[in-house]
Amino acid sequence: MHLLPVDISGVSCGHGEVNADVFDMHRVSVRDKRFRCGCPATRVMGTMVSGGGFAEMKLGCVIMASGEGKRFGSNKMLADIYGEPLIQRTIESVPKGFDVVVTTRWPQVAEICRELRCVCALHDGALRSESVRAGLACGAERNWKGCLFLPGDQPLVSSDSFEAMVRAFGECGRKHPVRLACNGEPSSPVLFPAELFDALMRLEGKDGGGSILKGRVDVALVEARAYELWDVDTAKGQRRIAEHIAACSYFDRVANCMNQ
Repeated sequence: MHLLPVDISGVSCGHGEVNADVFDMHRVSVRDKRFRCGCPATRVMGTMVSGGGFAEMKLGCVIMASGEGKRFGSNKMLADIYGEPLIQRTIESVPKGFDVVVTTRWPQVAEICRELRCVCALHDGALRSESVRAGLACGAERNWKGCLFLPGDQPLVSSDSFEAMVRAFGECGRKHPVRLACNGEPSSPVLFPAELFDALMRLEGKDGGGSILKGRVDVALVEARAYELWDVDTAKGQRRIAEHIAACSYFDRVANCMNQ
């Protein structure tokens, strides 16, 4: 993957100040010869093969990329995130064990999916429920045992968190939803069992998958780092995520030099 040069004099990078959490995480990690950056932009994607993982079940991942980006001011899925479109960053963050489908109503996003050889469900619905149905309909004949719904503007979920969600799903007998969280606060993405697919297909209007989780006491929460839940609702969010990826790229290069 192409890495752009980063100026990180002191604790700053070419895009601005490096987030302190990122600096602390890598200051410890670079001493470990097994070091891999937690940022999806530079990590090596792999397939989990044990502990109730991908080898034992077929899981779908629907990336939701149909929003208008009103707060952002334009189609945020095409926003530049350290040299790549946002939607590409998000697609590439998902481990290969998932059967990925991007659901969108934007031809430009569909073209990026084509270039990445990623399945795309192009539809004309403006509502969140329509985007959910388009993704699940595309995977109807794929024999999914569960489906993870990932917002297209959330590109920093780590491979560790994806795999922890899959392990939790297996430990729950593949019968209960699993949700990423931070400090006990539920967030996205969410992994739904196949038995909830019918309920998801019956969603209407602006409702998304979260609406069928209200009141449920069987939702498993998987704790993640705060930055993994960052999204791109505004230009400020775009800059913050780009700066994080820039910092990860720099520390990856430092670690590689130290491990040689």
